Amino acid sequence: MKKLLLIFVFVPLFCQAQITAGDNLFNVTQIHTININFPQANYWTLLVNNKAYDDANDSSTYIPAQVIIDGNTVDSVGIQFKGNSSYYNYPGNKKPFTLSFDEYKKTQKYDGLGSLNLNNSYQDPSFMREKLFLDFLNSKGLYAPRSNYAKLYINGSYWGFYQIGERINKTFCMDRFGNKGGNLFKGDRGNSVCADLKYYGSLSSYYNCYTLKTNTTANNWNDLINLTKQINTTTNAQFKDSVDTYLNASSFIGAWAACNMFVNFDSYAFRFVHNYYIYHNTATNKFEWITWDVSTAFGMDVPGSVASTEAKSILYIEPNVTDRPLANRMLSDTAYKNQYLAYICDFLNTFQPSVLNPKIDSLYNLIKADVYADTLKMYSNTDFDNNINSNIVVSGITYPGLKSFIQNRSTNIQNELNTIGVNCSVLLGINNINTNENLLNVFPNPATNHFYVNYTLQDNLEVSIKMTDVLGREVRVLANSEQSSGQYKKEINIDLPNGMYVVSLKAGNTITNKKLIINK
Repeated sequence: MKKLLLIFVFVPLFCQAQITAGDNLFNVTQIHTININFPQANYWTLLVNNKAYDDANDSSTYIPAQVIIDGNTVDSVGIQFKGNSSYYNYPGNKKPFTLSFDEYKKTQKYDGLGSLNLNNSYQDPSFMREKLFLDFLNSKGLYAPRSNYAKLYINGSYWGFYQIGERINKTFCMDRFGNKGGNLFKGDRGNSVCADLKYYGSLSSYYNCYTLKTNTTANNWNDLINLTKQINTTTNAQFKDSVDTYLNASSFIGAWAACNMFVNFDSYAFRFVHNYYIYHNTATNKFEWITWDVSTAFGMDVPGSVASTEAKSILYIEPNVTDRPLANRMLSDTAYKNQYLAYICDFLNTFQPSVLNPKIDSLYNLIKADVYADTLKMYSNTDFDNNINSNIVVSGITYPGLKSFIQNRSTNIQNELNTIGVNCSVLLGINNINTNENLLNVFPNPATNHFYVNYTLQDNLEVSIKMTDVLGREVRVLANSEQSSGQYKKEINIDLPNGMYVVSLKAGNTITNKKLIINK
């Protein structure tokens, strides 16, 4: 039998080129090397003082330095400390940084990016929680930053093993949505945690809870105010149609379901209403949900035992459901609730030891030597090793093990689905949907009427690509021809009603399926 190899390729909406900003940093299996060379003798004092000033005054202050990434030199880069708990509560000097390539030279970029974050894996002995969850979100077509790893050197000294994080800004919006002119709001304002999507009416109340990151001169918040009005003031009969008019609901529901599955509860529907962005997509005139800051994934910072955390209900909202109006009202709407449960069912196919454990093992082998060499990390090498497989206790705090968490959480979710009578095969509309991102990628997902199908053939094969609806009925043939070996990116323009579909790729004797949400 001829071999078929299908490889994930990241391609943004409306972008004809295959290269996306940040691809060389994020879309490679590689540990990067970053050198920051400060010319100032008192650079550390300057960084500390700037951080204190910025946090007190809601400002952003940098100092210049030379940055060398994988041997490529960039001069006059703005450097500042970032973070809250990861800065103030991290012991020692391994602080998180923001690198701004365009702070002093407005057109200067690195790998197409104007800036990036260096995160210190605060409260993560495994160094993998954020990356595993962010990779999961991106593989599912949900909007979230990408991540990778780097060894950081400051003025020649090894400063530790860091996670590189993509920033949410105009470049991100352009790459994901094909436009960058809409309002981008961050669901955070200083130390205030009140971006709950309630309708307040008064603009000043929104100022205290959200941050407008783009179009600050125009400073028009009417779109956000109107969105919250639709969420909170419409009747039950009007709710879904009203919200669908102003929000790509799938982008929120998918992120919500994923956060529940990974117990990333420092997020909207759960403990604290922050750590997200919403972008007013000018192409669709709808808001898109963007997940941000997932450092609590795999059940970190959740009150109670690890066992109770792993057993959290898939329908859980806290602390008071009325304080989470979007999630609360969606669970009361049959169509939205079914869509949420469909995401849970779909994600559960991937949230399995058989799928995620090999990824964990691969990352462990990739980063082990550099984690061991990091003398500024919060945890010991033994903590790092043990937390991959099982729970550990350090200074009275329990850190759920990655593999044990996946095993127990996936079992608990399946048991709950059985208990509440959810038949995933019926809900998804098709059996055995293969959502392994390494086999086939359909992007963006959810899509409007424009998306891409990406795959690679190792041999010359007869290829058929079809779309079916939730009842298994064929709705469109996208390709049907013999194709030679090579990498393929197929652009699709199609007009279909909103709903759930399956893209099926048959190459030789191999069939691979991928669920696709159409939401115009």
